[in-house]
Amino acid sequence: MEIHDLRGALLDAWVARAQGLCDIRVATVGNAPACIARWVDRTEATPYSPSTDWALAGLIIDREHIALRDVWVRGRPPAFEAMLRRADVTWFSRGELPLVAAMRVYVRSRFTEEEVRLRSFDV
Repeated sequence: MEIHDLRGALLDAWVARAQGLCDIRVATVGNAPACIARWVDRTEATPYSPSTDWALAGLIIDREHIALRDVWVRGRPPAFEAMLRRADVTWFSRGELPLVAAMRVYVRSRFTEEEVRLRSFDV
């Protein structure tokens, strides 16, 4: 899977990996897949969803200085574009929601496309 295709629980799992969380897995919770992960200083794994939770994503967006803007693609509103710059490297990513775009660009800044293609999280 390519980074620009990551969404939902798989995107959350890659963000968890970039954040250094432990025991990361994608499991079915209710009727939907969800990322389950454990913070290093905690004993229990819990659902982790920065692609939909502003409280989790906001910390990453602020710390990494991720810029967000809405863009119109082929006259259709809106898609969102995220930009992250470190030293002399700038990454861009798009998503149908601002948090999806932001978390994709965060993953892109931490991992290569090949790493994402080769490593999977079981559903």
